[in-house]
Amino acid sequence: MKYYEFGDKTGRYVGRTEKYDVYASTLAGIGKDEDDHEERTPGEIYFNYGPSAGGLRESVNFSILTPGEAIRDVIINSGFKRRNIRITGDSISDVMLKVERINGFHSASHSIAYALAVEDALNVDNSDLNDARIVEIELERIRSNIDVIKGLCESAGFAVPEKQLLLLREEVARIISTAFGHRYYFSVNGINSVDGDFSRITLNSVEKQFRSLYDGLLSSKIFLDRIQENGIVSDPLSTGPAARAANFRYDARLDSGSLNYGKYSTVMESSGDTFSRFLVRAEEILESINIIESYDIKKIYRKNRMELNGSGEGTARIESPAGDLFYYVKINEGRIMDIQMSSPSYLNMRNFRYALKNGNIFTDFFFVWESFGIWISELEVRFQ
Repeated sequence: MKYYEFGDKTGRYVGRTEKYDVYASTLAGIGKDEDDHEERTPGEIYFNYGPSAGGLRESVNFSILTPGEAIRDVIINSGFKRRNIRITGDSISDVMLKVERINGFHSASHSIAYALAVEDALNVDNSDLNDARIVEIELERIRSNIDVIKGLCESAGFAVPEKQLLLLREEVARIISTAFGHRYYFSVNGINSVDGDFSRITLNSVEKQFRSLYDGLLSSKIFLDRIQENGIVSDPLSTGPAARAANFRYDARLDSGSLNYGKYSTVMESSGDTFSRFLVRAEEILESINIIESYDIKKIYRKNRMELNGSGEGTARIESPAGDLFYYVKINEGRIMDIQMSSPSYLNMRNFRYALKNGNIFTDFFFVWESFGIWISELEVRFQ
């Protein structure tokens, strides 16, 4: 394993798998803490929202402690989406079919992270796929960040930009489908293989449309009033856009060796509120377009898929649209004997809770929730 030593608490805290706490291989070491909850006082109630309710596309229950309007605390039950996925003894390629469906919206991130971990375990030279995989993930980041900003517009009752962003999200999905044969990258990535026609990726229209929408939102005082100084959290136990919005330079594109981004500038903000998370995601859409356009991948890129029979242990960590995504695999003669995954939703859910209870009221709930881009589907996975 090139990048990680379990039990050696060096580097920043990345997250938790079913068996391990995971630390990045660089930056200052920090510890982790355990969540505690506020005690209910006279006159306060727990208000239940979910697991099935308007505004929630996944099943999750929030039990909100409140004296009437202010949010003092929230207990989160995400177990309604729990899935047990059997992998022990399956072939590497069969497990890929399951991994890429953990969260279809971030399928490229999951399938590439898994493939990189397998290649690490079996000492496969994957350097010629580096650029192609980066293009996939950055395309996925564009679509995902558009979706988060769409959610913020929906929460504000901004129906026109919301629908325009939905259309733009669909346009990006169609670009992915045209280039890779599937809008969620299913069956695109394999071990040391990518199947796609990168010459069909054109983003000029996407960039022009998004810049126009972005400028319009920045000029709307009503929209900005709803997201500024809302959901503030600044905690070193954070990841992805939420970390960078609070001035933590945490980015696996900078500090992981799994993919080589070369020269790359991280988008940073400092307020740690919903507005800062919005700015980071919006600017990263434009930065992702620049990253994609910097690569000269004009030909149809296909490599024959490899079915390997070796043994070993491997890890990978990449920057998914929501933050650090980590995979560990143990392989015996071409069969997966163990797999561990740490999703960015683990730390994002923790920080969502702290952000929500930091001086917010009920009408702030959806802005804070949407701004973290949490996916319950990847949070409640148990491999067997």
